[in-house]
Amino acid sequence: MRLDGNALAGVLVEALGTEMTEAPRGCQSCGAVNPVGAHLLYQGAGWVLRCPACGDVALRVVSLSDQHVLTFAGE
Repeated sequence: MRLDGNALAGVLVEALGTEMTEAPRGCQSCGAVNPVGAHLLYQGAGWVLRCPACGDVALRVVSLSDQHVLTFAGE
């Protein structure tokens, strides 16, 4: 199932304390700059946010009972 990055908004606010869907993100692979909300979101055991231009991984999120673990890539 694929969504857009806006579906991750609540988790990002919980983890980072601010709204991030309009924040620009530069892809480390293709150099495209897009708002976080425009990225492609895939859900499985956690969430994976991917660049809408090339599909490279931008962010991995795993939610535990008491915290969110985020792994960022790019600029």
